[in-house]
Amino acid sequence: MRFSYNWIQELVPSLKATPEETMRQITLRTAEAEGLEPVGQHFWKVVSAKVVDVQPIEGSHNQRVVVKSAQYGTRTVVCGAPNVRPGMVAVYCPTGVEIDGKRLTKATISGVESDGMLASGKELGINRDHEGIVEVGGGIGCTPDFIIEIDNKSLTHRPDLWGHYGMAREVSAIFGLDLKDPVKLRPFPEELACIDVAIRDFTLCPRYSALIFENVRVGPSPLWFQYRLESLGLNPINNIVDVTNYIMAELAQPMHAFDADKLQGGIRVRNAHESEQIAALNGEIYSLDSATLVITDDTGPIAIAGVIGGADSAISAGTTRIVLESANFQAASVRKTSTRLKLRTDASMRFEKSQDPANTVRALARAVALLQQVCPGIRVKGGLSDVHAELRHPAPIRLPLDWLGRKLGNAISAATATKILTRLQFGVSEIDENELEVRVPSWRATKDISLKEIWWKRSAA
Repeated sequence: MRFSYNWIQELVPSLKATPEETMRQITLRTAEAEGLEPVGQHFWKVVSAKVVDVQPIEGSHNQRVVVKSAQYGTRTVVCGAPNVRPGMVAVYCPTGVEIDGKRLTKATISGVESDGMLASGKELGINRDHEGIVEVGGGIGCTPDFIIEIDNKSLTHRPDLWGHYGMAREVSAIFGLDLKDPVKLRPFPEELACIDVAIRDFTLCPRYSALIFENVRVGPSPLWFQYRLESLGLNPINNIVDVTNYIMAELAQPMHAFDADKLQGGIRVRNAHESEQIAALNGEIYSLDSATLVITDDTGPIAIAGVIGGADSAISAGTTRIVLESANFQAASVRKTSTRLKLRTDASMRFEKSQDPANTVRALARAVALLQQVCPGIRVKGGLSDVHAELRHPAPIRLPLDWLGRKLGNAISAATATKILTRLQFGVSEIDENELEVRVPSWRATKDISLKEIWWKRSAA
């Protein structure tokens, strides 16, 4: 798993520890870090620059381009990008900067001295587009970052740590700092839901939440948004799909967006019929069996639950309405399906760890805010569709302090134990001066904590 230090710092605003110290403390207290990778260091020096002149170079596909920026003044570069034109604002990289693994120096290209370069999204690490140079609407908005690599095996029992908010919660507890929740749980519209949802077996799908959005305009996400995803190894696609991946990386809740106008009828969550097929987003056609949980409309499967969406209902450039899914699926069901199909995705890896059913509505609330940011004018149509089994809360755990002292080999006061636990967002109340009652949050009850012996193992050290 890759974690952005900048992202963690946004969620723990008072964090002053260096990326190196943060990584070291995560290894000591929470999960084994494998390394620290600097990314985007060139953003210290690259700038937006206006293209003021473009002239063809005789006998070459390249062009002589003059750019102007406040920082570097007027510079001449040689550029072969098909989209370079006068008046556009591009990203200028001066000599001395390392781009795409190479340090820029002055060079003569096609007989013209080039003082730096104009860069593509791939060369800048913003996205994977290398067909042309990046066009900037305003500022670039990207900053240097450090990626903390965490060993996946050390997170197997901690599904909450498959997102930045969960890791930030640990960091806030380690350093005794406040944690900022990115989700604002504003009430959804008090209207009837515009999408009908039915779940056949609540054991396989404990919860399915969905919203419809209209006035959708599909296009590229802002550069900083794409850069954040790309630095984690997630391929930027478009503003709608990027929001689902952003939330998965932040809250550990996979989501999926359907083109609402490509659906027929309501959404059904059921086991596939023998011999049913689905054309998936990866271009493959999968034959399904009765052990495969699928999402369907009235015409048949539109997604393999927890694994991959279908191509026939995919978001496209012409999409104007979407159904946004935020669901919870049984870990064993997703794992067996993923293994049977020989298909592991970012979504299936998280669902296999037992995600928190309470997270589906939080993810939709976050999506509303992000979609309004990257898709101006988008709006929710109707109310929230939220079908679920009874949401059970784990039983409180009684924690005798004398028992705790024997386990640790050192006495610990009720105040100290309470402080550590509440930093990790456990509920704590004092039964008497020698015993606490601890309420386990839902995201730690999935595969992690049910007895008093377990909770102290790592996180509160």
